[in-house]
Amino acid sequence: MQNSIFYRPLEEDDFAAFVQLRKEALLNEPEAFGLDYASYNAAPLLDKEHFFERILKYPFSFSLGAFNENGALIGMGCFTIPYAVVKRRHKGVLWGMYVKPEYRGHGIGKKIAELILLAAKQDAGCEQAIITVTPPGSPAQKFYDDLGFIQYGVEYRALKLDTGYIDEVLMMKVL
Repeated sequence: MQNSIFYRPLEEDDFAAFVQLRKEALLNEPEAFGLDYASYNAAPLLDKEHFFERILKYPFSFSLGAFNENGALIGMGCFTIPYAVVKRRHKGVLWGMYVKPEYRGHGIGKKIAELILLAAKQDAGCEQAIITVTPPGSPAQKFYDDLGFIQYGVEYRALKLDTGYIDEVLMMKVL
């Protein structure tokens, strides 16, 4: 399957596919993201367009997509260096990782993360990537462990859902 998947940074023409995949991710994995489906879905299209435009500032803010043989967006991950302060520009945030369930288990998420981290290092000069993972002990945490991320803390009660609180594992990787 990996041979029939291609990867590239998302572009303006990918907006509708991005919104659809983001909605799917938030709906299917509510514990994995800080943003909730209802808030995202209720946001006006203009807000979504503005947000999408902000993540198209390669290499300092971008989203990498995985596309199947038909050109459909089936996975994505995002990266942002959010710091205006010079002393903090050496680190960036990996976020929004998601692969459609039917494509999982084929290394697509790993490839997305590896390509994002490589671009962050080579093209943006980033030295360190950080990510938050929920819930602690999840398959997602193992995924990032396997990519070489290390845990440096836990933010207790970081997210509040109707079902209760969720802690976030704080992880980082030196690039």
